[in-house]
Amino acid sequence: MAKTLSRISKYIAVLLAAVVLVTCACLFVGCESNYPKITVTISFNDNNTDTEDEYVLTYKLYRKLYPQTVAHYLELAEAGYYDGTVIHDYQSSRMIGGGYTYEDMTASDVDELQALDYDGATKDADGNITLKNISVWTDKALTEATNRLYGETSNNGFSVENGTGLTNSYGALSTYSYIAKENSALSVFGKATGGGTAREVRYTNNSVTSLFSIYTGASGSSDSANCVFGVLADTDSSTRFSELMTAITDYVAAQQETDEDFSFTQAKEDVRIEDEFAEGGYYEVDSGFAVPVVKIVIEQIKVIKY
Repeated sequence: MAKTLSRISKYIAVLLAAVVLVTCACLFVGCESNYPKITVTISFNDNNTDTEDEYVLTYKLYRKLYPQTVAHYLELAEAGYYDGTVIHDYQSSRMIGGGYTYEDMTASDVDELQALDYDGATKDADGNITLKNISVWTDKALTEATNRLYGETSNNGFSVENGTGLTNSYGALSTYSYIAKENSALSVFGKATGGGTAREVRYTNNSVTSLFSIYTGASGSSDSANCVFGVLADTDSSTRFSELMTAITDYVAAQQETDEDFSFTQAKEDVRIEDEFAEGGYYEVDSGFAVPVVKIVIEQIKVIKY
């Protein structure tokens, strides 16, 4: 009996040791799940000192469907890249962020809007790319990596294996790029996860840096040019997002009571984006930006589940 109990104790000890080892491994390398989660904390109307006026949204990301897209945005979020950025383009069905901020967050003039240095933030002092998730190269031999993202979109010949992709649902997260076909004559080489050898692809479909959009409408349609990779994870997050949209609508209505011509956005024209891989080393945003005159601030994006 004593020997049996001794054996059981040893088995339990071995099992506990294995659990501890697995847990430690997860802590050090990060256990990857099919559906990571992030929180996106947004403030509106300069109420960023009162947590009651912040909108904390939890998102479920679909790594199982879009592995490279999710990995790319998780890397940037982990680096704190998005913290303190703003929504710089408020369109009819989406708001776009992830690439701009203000040096002085009390500034109200849209001309004070500043682009983040994406290339500088994703390279070391020697110019080497620090991102681990590499999916686009400039050469067929895959020796010259870029810090751009392979487009997991139908425009890029990508399709979800054995399933249906996400659509433009209310509050969903999507990739975004302004670059047009006429600015992307250069071809690059992209490689899908598990896709074997890289293939030659158009830069316009593989030019995503850090920008993302949040859908403010609920069309439920597919987006052939952009990858919808995350949705609001729970009812509380959906409610908070609706409250943010209501706060914006109420603000506009209040302003229009005294000024019927009031517009929530101000045009920023002649927008030029430097890009070493674009035709001529830059491209221009034809329609410019519709910049909110009252800031919508991305206070923080935090990874809460890998």
